[in-house]
Amino acid sequence: MAKTLGVHIVADMYGCDPEILKSADRMAEIFEGAVKEANLNKLSSHFHQFYPHGATGVIVISESHLSFHTWPEHGYVAIDVYTCGDHSLAFKAFDYIMEKLNPERVEKEVHFRGVIDESEEVEFASSNYSVEA
Repeated sequence: MAKTLGVHIVADMYGCDPEILKSADRMAEIFEGAVKEANLNKLSSHFHQFYPHGATGVIVISESHLSFHTWPEHGYVAIDVYTCGDHSLAFKAFDYIMEKLNPERVEKEVHFRGVIDESEEVEFASSNYSVEA
């Protein structure tokens, strides 16, 4: 029997509000909200404001990541939501982002990552070594 280790949602959103897309702070607020809404575990984040406009950002979560890159002059944003574990959480985070950005058009692909045959799983033995500073 096969199982999937992760789900990766890749989306292009068109017709979004340029006022939101041009602000790294507003995009960060939306993506931070998606992490909370989906009950994901944030490890770190980085957002960057481009001048005269545009933004990019990534939130690293213990389950993987969420990222965006905007072109407000085109009303366009590229988005990735990738999680392992409970796949429904990726869709919950993505739906939250969709609701907040309210695009006119979306092109979305869903990739199931790490599709493995459970009968081929390898058991790892723990190693007994230490690292000294």
